[in-house]
Amino acid sequence: MAIIGVSRVTGPGSFNILENLVNAGFSGKLYPVNPYADEILGMRAYPSIKDVPEDIDLAIISTPRSVVPSVVQECTQRGIKAIIVVGQGFADADQEGKELQEEIVRIAGESGARILGPNTFGAANAFNRFSSAFIATEMERVPIGLISQTGFFFVGLPKFNMVGKAIDLGNACDIDFADGLEYFENDPEIRLIILHIEGVREGRRFMEVARRVAKKKPILALKAGKSAEGARAAQSHTGTLVGRDEVYNALFRQCGVLRVSDVDELGDLSKAFLRLPLIKGRGIGVITLTGAGGIMAIDTFERHNLHPAKLSPETLRKISALAPSWQRMDNPADIWPASMIAGHPFEEVFGTTLEAFLTDQNVHGVVLIFAGFSLETSIDPTESILQVAAKFKEKPIVCWLYGLEPEQMASRLEKMGGIVVYPTLDRAARALSRLNEYLEYLTYQE
Repeated sequence: MAIIGVSRVTGPGSFNILENLVNAGFSGKLYPVNPYADEILGMRAYPSIKDVPEDIDLAIISTPRSVVPSVVQECTQRGIKAIIVVGQGFADADQEGKELQEEIVRIAGESGARILGPNTFGAANAFNRFSSAFIATEMERVPIGLISQTGFFFVGLPKFNMVGKAIDLGNACDIDFADGLEYFENDPEIRLIILHIEGVREGRRFMEVARRVAKKKPILALKAGKSAEGARAAQSHTGTLVGRDEVYNALFRQCGVLRVSDVDELGDLSKAFLRLPLIKGRGIGVITLTGAGGIMAIDTFERHNLHPAKLSPETLRKISALAPSWQRMDNPADIWPASMIAGHPFEEVFGTTLEAFLTDQNVHGVVLIFAGFSLETSIDPTESILQVAAKFKEKPIVCWLYGLEPEQMASRLEKMGGIVVYPTLDRAARALSRLNEYLEYLTYQE
């Protein structure tokens, strides 16, 4: 791998791609190219790509825009087929930059080389510790593949985790979303694909590829530039013509791509698709420590095309046996009286009720609502919940924790797997609804 135009300056604030690769532990061969340096970070530096003695698989170009066409020409003459152009100032800038971008596309096309960028962080892969980003990025080996028009998500999804592999298309002068989708399509290390889209140039090809890939892996899309001002900002950012928002809505629906509204929903659905099974219907069971929480849940379900499941007589019999004689148990199931008045151990009530719900064929998923306080000062139902959840892995369970200190319980529930905790009821219900939306798409395609 050659890094052309790599800086001689290293250390904090240097934005040195070579240094970032070394610090990340990348084990491949690296060849710095800089005509003004003899060595960088202890590695021999070469005056030009023509002087590198070994075959090169990838060239990363980080030079002033005026010389990029000639550098691309030299790369193609060396037989290099993969090129990342990092710098800005091309179609994202002015007419001269647009013409320079068109020239590098022409040069690469004549040799069969492919270009990622320009105006890009490039690509990153946590599985082999590679990143062409000019800022240090922390990544984890998680089964999420990202295709974006920004390096923003290279540092992770807010309130969730890192991505495992990432492609920043930048101006997408050559390699585009369809190429990225095909790259992840049969990648066994990637189970979920995330798109950050400002604009798609080849809509027909995107539709064809996305429809095929969505049958294998869920695809989430955060489409930027919905407003008129946002569209203008997108054109300035990557030189992309955004197009009408309703056209993208129709495109995504036909392809089975799930559009998300913001980064919070992106993180919420990423957790849901990686940790939960698809929900086979829209009937939801609610187990709560507060009657008010159950009522709020029902109101929330209506906004997301969900409904409280009608419990079977057997389920009603099981949960009614726990309650005081005066309490009418149903769905939502308020289990507070069963413990505080009827005297059943709190953990037993939670576990028994959850198992009864999950056994019921009318219940397709469950929402748990209870207080999250410090584990040292409160009753802890997590063990009984996790034991039951482990026996019913085909139905999703989500949880809303209210209270002053929910973090410890939330961390324990999610660490053991099988349950996802959300900060609001609305976000929990939305996640269940989108899981079913994807299953409905898959079913329709059969």
